[in-house]
Amino acid sequence: MPTGYARMAIESQPGNEVNTPTLSTKKLFPPLQSLQPTRGESPLSRDDELRNVDEPLAVIPESYSPTWEMSVRAYPDTMGMLFSLILGVPTTTAGDGIITDLGGSVIPTNAYRHRFTAPFGPSGPSPRTAQLDLAYADQGVYLKAKGAAASDLTLETPEQGGANVKANGPALYLDEQSDPGLSPSYEALSIPPFFRGNLTVPGLAGGGATQDFGLSINNPVEALRTLGIASLYPDTMFKDNDGGPIVVSGTMPKELLDSTDLAALKAATGFELLASWVSTAIIASGYPYKMFFKAANAQYVEGTPDALANKRRHGASYSWKSTTTSSGSSTFEVVNATASYA
Repeated sequence: MPTGYARMAIESQPGNEVNTPTLSTKKLFPPLQSLQPTRGESPLSRDDELRNVDEPLAVIPESYSPTWEMSVRAYPDTMGMLFSLILGVPTTTAGDGIITDLGGSVIPTNAYRHRFTAPFGPSGPSPRTAQLDLAYADQGVYLKAKGAAASDLTLETPEQGGANVKANGPALYLDEQSDPGLSPSYEALSIPPFFRGNLTVPGLAGGGATQDFGLSINNPVEALRTLGIASLYPDTMFKDNDGGPIVVSGTMPKELLDSTDLAALKAATGFELLASWVSTAIIASGYPYKMFFKAANAQYVEGTPDALANKRRHGASYSWKSTTTSSGSSTFEVVNATASYA
């Protein structure tokens, strides 16, 4: 049996080669499909030097630009942690038989509502970052990444295979470490990931039937070398100076072409969008695990009808973006059995 694991913990500040951030009490061992760490070696080439040598000169280490990329199914606890990394600290409220979820259902005791509402955090010049401890246990190789920011997260719910999540971004440090001796602990096998049968997306009132739904979160960040420390790695993770705010967008192809959708695209008409994933697994008192995305003002920003052809059905493809006319453009919510992501 192959063995190995990855552990994710949120840092109190972006970790680099020399500092030691405090790690969150909440730590996640995601049930990975894959996690690709890349140190990003960029050695110094000296072949342009005049040395009267007709051969390539030995390169020497000059800089590293680490990145990471994760693929995992959308399990309830995993989504809470990934949203916490890319969107900032959620507002967490314990169920009490009074508070409700974004779908309007009452949340019972022993369930917890984690709500992320735009404008997303944290405030200040730096994004949230995580430490990743990676164990290639069968090979006896152990890696540590620090200052890992999530620049992009995509969520798709295909017909088969469960809801898929991909997240990636830059990091400030990635190198080998001694065996951290961690014991992985995963979400219970009795808790399934969200999947297609869990998902409902009403879409634009009067529009065509929704064929599929996908969303992406773009969090513009950049790893910089500020000369604050002597290191071959970048030392500071910043929000991108020219990148703008965190943007939520996605796709919504339609089974049938409808003039309501075409008119909304032409006029940039805003509409409320609520995507709901309701699990088959129960947290407590008959209440299931849930995940929501709500756009207060979704707008089609691109689209086209299917080519006219000898077909019984002609649909259309649309791309949407969550925007604001005042505040609170986007809200993500996960209701699960995790008490805190602090």
